[in-house]
Amino acid sequence: MKVLLNREIPNLGEMGEEVEVADGYARNYLLPREYALPVTADNLQKTESARRAKKQREQEETARIEDRAKDMEGFLCVVEERANEKGDLFGSVTAEIIAGILSESGFEGIRASNILLDKPIEHVGDYPVEIMLLPEITVPITVRVTAVE
Repeated sequence: MKVLLNREIPNLGEMGEEVEVADGYARNYLLPREYALPVTADNLQKTESARRAKKQREQEETARIEDRAKDMEGFLCVVEERANEKGDLFGSVTAEIIAGILSESGFEGIRASNILLDKPIEHVGDYPVEIMLLPEITVPITVRVTAVE
């Protein structure tokens, strides 16, 4: 049976695609859950219009994130931690700490998982860090770790 997908279904297809599936799969799973529609001219038109709207929303979101990336690029994130005379920290600076400072600085919504930090920072100094806003959009910032008295 040919059906028109209402949403992306892994290993089957994208929203708006016309796919051939087993009759039982269509009748018992896809159609009752409204994951797919029967192929008709009206449904083709509705699905195409929904796909265009989704693409427009995605483009607007990407543009918004690119603007945010421009604002964040080159940002200096200052972290104050206790350290000994050699500059070794008594703890470490983790992605969670950096995310908290970014949030306090007005960059809300940055989670620790967005911060590409190979290992926690354990010494005083400047460190280049990448922030991943989208898989295709990363922003370089500098994390400056200073010793607090």
